[in-house]
Amino acid sequence: MARPKSERKALRAALRLTGLGLVSAIASCPLAFTSTILMNPLLGRLEAKYGVELTGHSGPADWIFALMFGVTTVLLFTVLVLATRTRSTGSAKRVSAESAQAGDVTP
Repeated sequence: MARPKSERKALRAALRLTGLGLVSAIASCPLAFTSTILMNPLLGRLEAKYGVELTGHSGPADWIFALMFGVTTVLLFTVLVLATRTRSTGSAKRVSAESAQAGDVTP
């Protein structure tokens, strides 16, 4: 027995978001590591000024890596969701000034 159309649509949307989340988490690993290493001079200055342990003898603290991974993952996921979204079929049609004069309407 076939599933109703609304159930298939919801399942497809859930699988799409799960896939985008997985892609963003995997892609965020090298991005977060690189950005954390590049932030080391800034973290050293902030540590000296505020007295918070941000860098150790071997590099940034573990919680800085985790924070950068979380921020990078959320930002990348947001960008991917916005970049891959589709327009609904009932969306308003846009009319540019030139096409309005020519009588063309582009969706």
